[in-house]
Amino acid sequence: MKQKAKVRYPIQTPQQLGAVLQGFRKQHGLTQAQVASKVGLLQSAVSELELDSSTASLNRIFKLLAALDLELVVQSRGASQKVSEW
Repeated sequence: MKQKAKVRYPIQTPQQLGAVLQGFRKQHGLTQAQVASKVGLLQSAVSELELDSSTASLNRIFKLLAALDLELVVQSRGASQKVSEW
């Protein structure tokens, strides 16, 4: 089975998050409506998240991450790829 290459995008602003989510969605050939229906959101909610996620709830952000098979990783800026045992 072919393993997915891990891609990392440092995100420091809500606008960057929206752009990255939109990029992943388009890369997978999905429409906003398709992604929204996977997790029970409206297409307009996905559009709002992609345009400006600064007012989005964490719940909606995590739903969209799940729909795109993505995860959130928190690390110190400029940190190496060392993983904590927490």
